[in-house]
Amino acid sequence: MNSSLTARLTRTLFFLIAATAATSMFILELFVDDVEDTILGLELKADADFFTEQLQQGRFKPLKTARLEAIFLPEGEEDLALPDYFRSRSLPFSQEIEIGDTTLLIVGEQIKNPDGKLFLAQDITIMEKREVLVQMALVGVAGFMLLVGFFVARTGSQYLVRPFRKLTHEVMNTRPGSSMKQIYTGYRDQEFCDIAEAYNRFLRELEHHIEREKSFVKLASHELRTPLAVMSGALNVLEQRQSLSTADQKTLSRIRRAMQTMRDDTEVLLELARSEASESDARTILLQEVVQNTIDDLEHGNPDHAGRITVYNNSPGLSVTTHPALARMLMRNLLQNALRHTHAAVEVRIIENKISLRDFGAGLPTQVTEHLSAVGAPSTITSATSEFSNTTFGLLIVRLVCERLRWDMEIARSDSEGTEFVIHVHNLV
Repeated sequence: MNSSLTARLTRTLFFLIAATAATSMFILELFVDDVEDTILGLELKADADFFTEQLQQGRFKPLKTARLEAIFLPEGEEDLALPDYFRSRSLPFSQEIEIGDTTLLIVGEQIKNPDGKLFLAQDITIMEKREVLVQMALVGVAGFMLLVGFFVARTGSQYLVRPFRKLTHEVMNTRPGSSMKQIYTGYRDQEFCDIAEAYNRFLRELEHHIEREKSFVKLASHELRTPLAVMSGALNVLEQRQSLSTADQKTLSRIRRAMQTMRDDTEVLLELARSEASESDARTILLQEVVQNTIDDLEHGNPDHAGRITVYNNSPGLSVTTHPALARMLMRNLLQNALRHTHAAVEVRIIENKISLRDFGAGLPTQVTEHLSAVGAPSTITSATSEFSNTTFGLLIVRLVCERLRWDMEIARSDSEGTEFVIHVHNLV
């Protein structure tokens, strides 16, 4: 599942705020440590200079207070009398050490005149404890900044995404048709205005194409039916003359069947082109009657099909509210495809809310199966000429009709032992 833009913006803003807070805390910690080291270093340097001056004036005395210790070791004397933390160290040195709960900053320097070694130790335990409190305070401040940053990121992202949501809501609520409502364009930001204007231009162009297709359908309805009616009349005249030989009569029957197929295909295309047909003409029909009437028409049009179709009906009273013409087109094309591609029997089963149609041919080509099972509108399947030419025309019409009726088409089986289509019927009565 894709994440929302609000969540992405919240994460991004929160990450930036968190990174800024962490960087600030790190720099502040470095600054505090540097200030502490500088102050302590300067203090000890001042103390060392003070005691060095006393040594030179002969007024030095070992010193040990609550926070400061000063010891002078003349040159040549052993350091056994020194505290452990001063012994065996190379001069000069400056180091922070811990002895139990006490933290000392120790310094050792080589002194001339008089020759010897000066050792200083300063108790910085109070400073270290204070530093811990400062660090805890910094951690608390950082946590508070992160909490505030989260709410700022969340609120900021919602504010930034609000026009996106409004624009997305209007786009998703647009319903296709010959007259589509234009979306709002009065956004404060120019970018959103440009997007809304571009989408409205697209809607206007789409409306123009829909109107043009409607005009084409009306024209095609007349232009295609007229020559078919003329040919049908001419065939009737030839039959009424009864002057044709037996061979000519067979040829005439073939012409009539081809013309009937052309008329049926024309009706299919015209019905599918009328987007409003399935809604306005819907009524309750009995599936058993639709299947049987279709079988009768096919057997009457081609006597070779007689007896090849077997119907098994476990739900004789199954009724559905739908467009009758489209339902007949669906069954006719399924049966025609099965009859054309196999010389064996064809089985039709009506079970609960499903219509199963199975033949015992060689199965569908893999490419045809993939096209018919593809997710999406049929137009995406037939967008390329090569795809359309490689797809069985009758089965493609079945797919289109199922899309129109909002029924589900499933290829339950397609192998060397035959093909089985299952149509899941909705809007049952």
